[in-house]
Amino acid sequence: MKISESNLWKRINLIQKPNKNWHLTRIESPTVCGIPDIFGIIDGHNFWLELKANNAKNLNLTKFQINWHIKYQSCGGVVRILNWLPPQSTLELLEVQEDRSVSRVSYYDKQKTFDENLREMLQRARK
Repeated sequence: MKISESNLWKRINLIQKPNKNWHLTRIESPTVCGIPDIFGIIDGHNFWLELKANNAKNLNLTKFQINWHIKYQSCGGVVRILNWLPPQSTLELLEVQEDRSVSRVSYYDKQKTFDENLREMLQRARK
C-alpha cells in the first residue's frame, strides 16, 4: 500500500470499527487554517490528530498548524501528530512543543505488526 495520509486514515478507520468505545472522524475544513485531520474519542478521552506521511524537517507543518497545536495545548487540549514514515512504513507519534519544535511521544515497535503499532499509538494519542 502506498504511504499517504489518505491511506493512513483508511487503516485507522478499519481499526476503529470493532472498538465500541472509539469514535474517530476525519475533518476536512478549508475554512479553519491549521485544524488537525482527525477528531477522536477513545474510552471517553477526546483528542485531535494530525496525519502526516513524510520525512521532512518539522513534517512540513504549516505555521497555521503549529500555532493551532500550541494554542489548543495551552488550553489543556490534547493534539498529536501521527507520521507514517516512508519508505520503511513505520509510525511515530509526535507533538508540537511551545518552542515550535516537534518531539516524539512514541515510536514503532519492530516486534509488533503495523496494525498493532497503529492501535497502540491511537490509544497513546489520547493522553
